[in-house]
Amino acid sequence: MAWGWQLWLSPRPSRRTPTPCEPRVLSPNDAALYEFLYEDDRRFVVKETHYAENQAVQDGLSGPPLHIHLRQTEYFEVLQGALAVVRDGKTHVLTQDDGTVAIAPSTRHRFWAHPGKEDLIFKVYAQPEEVDRGFDENYLRNALGYLRDCQMSSIEPSIFQMALFGCLSDTIFVLPPFWMPIWSLKLTQYVCAYWIGRFLLGYRETYPEYSIKK
Repeated sequence: MAWGWQLWLSPRPSRRTPTPCEPRVLSPNDAALYEFLYEDDRRFVVKETHYAENQAVQDGLSGPPLHIHLRQTEYFEVLQGALAVVRDGKTHVLTQDDGTVAIAPSTRHRFWAHPGKEDLIFKVYAQPEEVDRGFDENYLRNALGYLRDCQMSSIEPSIFQMALFGCLSDTIFVLPPFWMPIWSLKLTQYVCAYWIGRFLLGYRETYPEYSIKK
């Protein structure tokens, strides 16, 4: 529980919406639906549907900010519509014809729904899954639950809380200038996440209202 002075420095959502038992969750503004799937080999896959008629999707705001996965390769498979991807400064538009596309570790990238008349539907997963603190269901539930509750409470999400969530999934957000080397980005996020986010402001890496049951 946060102290009064921590709430004054960095407001929290008025409530945390329990979501750990739902097989799917919505992003802020109902822009995208995230479905958590496990294939026959127990591989964790996220199926995302970005709704073409949603204003956030039309504005290119339904995807994550520029980020880096430090130790995992991220894979995308478009099932319908078009997915715009920025990879190391170059923009690509992926469709069903492109098959499965890989984003190598340490690659600066972001993605969003390319403007069109039909909804964007794609699958995304990360390999290897065995890494400690990697891209997984628990991270997504915490990040999406927090962002949606902030939107419903009409407050801006804390960059320090998001940095702490990123550390949970071995993800670095590229908020400073693009030219900064990865070691500098890691140090900046570590300071924001742990020194400021956790120790000063009292944020957590996970919340029971969002986390899956072990």
